[in-house]
Amino acid sequence: MTPPPGTFHQRSVTQLIRILAHHLVRHPVGEVFCSPIAVVLSDIHVVEPDLVYVSNEKKNLIKERVIFGSPNLVVEVLSKGNKKTDRLIKFKLYAQFKVPHCWIVDPVEKRMKLHELKKEEYQLIAKKQGIEMVKPPLFPRLEFSLKKLWV
Repeated sequence: MTPPPGTFHQRSVTQLIRILAHHLVRHPVGEVFCSPIAVVLSDIHVVEPDLVYVSNEKKNLIKERVIFGSPNLVVEVLSKGNKKTDRLIKFKLYAQFKVPHCWIVDPVEKRMKLHELKKEEYQLIAKKQGIEMVKPPLFPRLEFSLKKLWV
């Protein structure tokens, strides 16, 4: 059994969901969900990202209990027990099923990597650390300091 996420992980997830939810209240272009939420990529591939964003254009993916198909964004927050799964296995799976954006947050290293799918592979589009400002291309009107994730 995988140990539950630690407090650094939980704080980062909580803060990021607050940032995105607040942004989406001001700019209602989609919905954000946090774990536990299943994302069904295929009959045999079901994942549970820490955060999931689904744009209004893809809102038909949102079902009663799951997201059925590839959302616009998945976010994985690393913790001691999930680094290999999140960085390697799930990362490749998200690319395979054409999830356009994948963010990897490491609260221990205080680092965030933003990836965008280009030609079936993720390209690193931003790597931020410490208290740097993040302006994700997926949300053109959003800008926040990483400092908010490390409280």
